[in-house]
Order: sequence, then structure tokens, then C-alpha cells
Amino acid sequence: MTLTTEAEVPQSSWNQTQGKAEPSTRASAARLETTESQDPWTELFASIARSAAQREDDGRLPHAEVRALLARGFGALHVPRELGGGGLNYRELFALVVRLGAADANIAHIFRNHYAFVNGLLTLADRDQAEHWLRRAAQGDLFAQGVTDAVRPLNADGSVADLSRFSTTLREDEKGQFLDGQKQYATGSVYADWIAVQATSEDGSQAFSVLVSTKAEGVKVIDDWAGFGQRFTGSGTVILEQARLRSKLHLLRRDRLRPGSEYSSSLPQLFLTAVIAGIVQASFDDALQLVKTRKQNLYFAPSPTPTEDPLLLQTLGQLAANAFAARSVILHAAEALDAAAALPVVERSAANQAAALAAAQAKVVIDALGTSSATLLFDIAGASATHRGKQLDRHWRNARTIASHNPSSYKSLAIGAHLARGEPLPKQGFF
Repeated sequence: MTLTTEAEVPQSSWNQTQGKAEPSTRASAARLETTESQDPWTELFASIARSAAQREDDGRLPHAEVRALLARGFGALHVPRELGGGGLNYRELFALVVRLGAADANIAHIFRNHYAFVNGLLTLADRDQAEHWLRRAAQGDLFAQGVTDAVRPLNADGSVADLSRFSTTLREDEKGQFLDGQKQYATGSVYADWIAVQATSEDGSQAFSVLVSTKAEGVKVIDDWAGFGQRFTGSGTVILEQARLRSKLHLLRRDRLRPGSEYSSSLPQLFLTAVIAGIVQASFDDALQLVKTRKQNLYFAPSPTPTEDPLLLQTLGQLAANAFAARSVILHAAEALDAAAALPVVERSAANQAAALAAAQAKVVIDALGTSSATLLFDIAGASATHRGKQLDRHWRNARTIASHNPSSYKSLAIGAHLARGEPLPKQGFF
């Protein structure tokens, strides 16, 4: 069985992906944030935003929108420039994630596991493997991940086993290696070209990430996600029945607890929180549009003109402040990821935990802003805005659904235990 292990990537290569805090990088981030009206994403994001409510009302999956983003390079923003990508650091990447989340939270969420996979490639020891898949991302391929087993392996006491073990199994026969198993919550799989399936060897001793094509024999993707929010993220089931490996390039060794590789879930966790920050922005954007376009106000309101009504203006101001705060927190937390990435892998443990702490604190704050902003929107809107065709309720449904992935109460508990008695944050799962 061919194994590929993760190890330190020399700092002399792929500098853009190591997040070095060069002055020019910080300057480019500032330009990215101050010239949004002139950047190449503005028109595409605006087009996605204009059709979001109608797609939600129609129940239409955003296949065309996802492919348009991939064609423009959205799936390669963090891929090194020398491999055909955008070479953005984390702060720059997350600034764009927030903006896409404001345009359509579903579509931004679809890219979450894609970037979790791309990020993992940057410290892969086998450079041929890493470059192969990074170039595929640069060429417009979309990656999903199959992590959570539909049937999880349990300990003798009934508790969930170590998260590095899976009931999805990598087997071998006279014809070669193949996967058997079933994954749930495989976000983005409906749109993806490839799924990175987390599996365990037959004897349970080793874990792998195995790349399978969504079109391959033995791979079945089912869009059966039935949540009331994030309805079009493709977070359904993937069934693997003797799904065979075609190349050694498709088999990657997982070692998330190796020194310097801890807290690998910080990026996908912050990505989800950035989508909620986008929802906070969308709640303000819709509120501003409602205030500007309302033709009449309540007869007992302080002013008959909505744009002069102090109550509506106060609510609008609160929504604007919420959006500003959410975006600022995301960018600050992303800087912690950049600080960790600037170090050699073997020296990242402390910085990785600091980035995990920043992501956790960001989630606690922004989860609350997401649902509260989506509610404040209706204080401005009035009864007519509850019309189902407007789909303004999607902001609350989407924010609540994303926040439920990993309840903030548990994050707050872990943060408090870490600060009060130095207990390390959990190294697996959503930290």
C-alpha cells in the first residue's frame, strides 16, 4: 500500500501560501478592501446577489453560479501563483469569502471544504501529489470532502471513537485498492469534481484522504440535505461501493496531530463564521434597500418619511455597525492564520492554537450577530417584507443553520477553560 506523509514544506517555495507578512502583502490587502467597487469580483458577486432570492424561492441549485466563480478563479485564490493560482494570503481570502457570503450564503458555504482541502495540500510532503491537485484547483476543479461517517465507529462504552478513525474503509484485493462506506454532510459534493474521502485501513491502524471523482463508478452523490437553512449547499450523502483508486496520486496520508499540524479545522471553522459575517452584511444591505424604497410609513411613526424616521435610522445604524464588526473580527482572526503559516511547520504549534482561539472567539461573537441582524432586518421591513417571494427570512434560517454546526456554548466553554486554567483547546473537530 502506497503511503504519503505530511511534512514541512521548505520556506523558500510557495511563499504566497506561507502567509509571510511582507509589507507588500499587507498593502495589497488594503487595496483589496478599499477598491471593492473596481475589483474583478464586484460585478459577478452583484449578479449572484440579484438572483439569490429568486433561486431560493424556486429551489434552484446554483450550478451555473458555482461554475462561473470557478472559471474566474475563485477556487484558486489561495493556490500559489507559480502553480496558476491567485497567491492570496488568508486575510485577503477571507475578505472575499465575506463578500461572497453577503451575495449568497449557500454558494460561499459550498467552497468551504474545497479550501480546507486546498489548505491541507500546502504542507504535503509529496510535492508531486500536492502540485497535481493544486494545479487542478487552479484549472477550475472543485473539491468537496467526505468526513463524517453515516455510521460512526463507537467505543465499548457507546461513546464516539477517536475522530481519526472511520467506518469508511480503504480495502485491497487482487485488482487494487477501493473504498467502501457512506458519508453524510458532504458539503459541496453535488457541485464537486472530486471528493476527498476520509477513510481508515482495514486493520484500523492508518487513516487516509482518498480522492475520488464524483463521476467514477461506485460513487453515488445524493442531494438529501433537508435543513431549513443553507438548503443549496449540497450537504448530502455520498455512497461508496467498491470505488476504486486509479493512481497513487489519489491516496494522501492524514496526520492531523503531528507537531505543527494541530488545529487543522481552524480554517474551515473560520470559513463558516465568515459566511455568517456575510449574512450580517446582507441583512444590512437588504435593510438599507428597504428604507430607501419604502413609499409609506406607519401612520403613528415619528415621521411619515422612512428615511427620516429616527427609529428606522437607529436600526439601520445598528445593522451597519454589526456588519462592520463582523467583517473586522473575521479579518483579525484570519491574520492569526497568516501568522501561523509564516512559521516553519514544526514551529507552528503555539501559533496554531492562537489561531484556533481566534477562530473560536470569532464564532461566539459573529453567531450572535448573524441571528440578531437577520431579526433586526424585519424591524425595518414591515409586514410586506414577510412575503415569501422576497425570501428575507433566508438570512435568519441560514445563519441559524451554520451556527448549529458547532454550538457556541461549547466554544465558550473551551475558551474559558483555556484562559482560566490553561487547558489546551480540543485538537480535533471544529477547533
